[in-house]
Amino acid sequence: MKNCVKFLLLVIVIAMGCVAGCGQGNEVALVEVSSDQSINQRPQQEKGAHQEARASHEDHNHHHAFVDPAERAKKWNDPDRDTWQHPDQIVAALALKPGTAVADIGAGTGYMVAFLSQAVGPNGTVIAIDAEAAMIEYLTKRSLDLGPARIVPKKVGTDDPQLNPQSVDGVLTLDTWHHVRKREAYAKKVYEGLKQGGRFVVVDHEVNAETGPPKAMRLAPEYVAKELASVGFRVEVVPESMPRHYMIVGHKE
Repeated sequence: MKNCVKFLLLVIVIAMGCVAGCGQGNEVALVEVSSDQSINQRPQQEKGAHQEARASHEDHNHHHAFVDPAERAKKWNDPDRDTWQHPDQIVAALALKPGTAVADIGAGTGYMVAFLSQAVGPNGTVIAIDAEAAMIEYLTKRSLDLGPARIVPKKVGTDDPQLNPQSVDGVLTLDTWHHVRKREAYAKKVYEGLKQGGRFVVVDHEVNAETGPPKAMRLAPEYVAKELASVGFRVEVVPESMPRHYMIVGHKE
């Protein structure tokens, strides 16, 4: 009888432990890629870590339901953001000229669209790309406010920016690259959409930044640089003064 009681108590303890474990988020360590390793030559354990991070990312509401862009804009388009986001440095990295075309992937509520519009001027074009229908509707209604350039809101899927071949002079993605699945394939499509001499600028959160997405979703800049280089970009990690982000420029030469 005593043995039966002990056995039942053991089962209860194990069950309680399992329930407690399932309620906790799994923290996935990010692995940096050394500069002398190609994407396809990474150790198996490193690939596994990034696969775990990707799975964790997908479980963490990969497609955000932004049902109220106007409410989001109060934070995302707050002028105070300029003091730490430094949009002038981002625009400078794209090296845009008046009359050119640029795409903003993950345009959201149009924070960077307005700055890009000023850079290309009234004869230029800004393609505001987003996967969320609510964001595209919001940008469409605000397109005149985001001038002087021609603003082209464009809803796309999460696996393709849908850029025409050699159609744009620059592409920006801000706080969005860590959301992209199959990033190398996506980067290849960006490469094909750029004109010769065009630039792809990736700005994303530092791995150890105090704020930002869950750490399991973040990508080390060295890793992102390898992803872009693998599809043909000449890549440089650009010095900047943003306290929470890094900036990488891929050149199509």
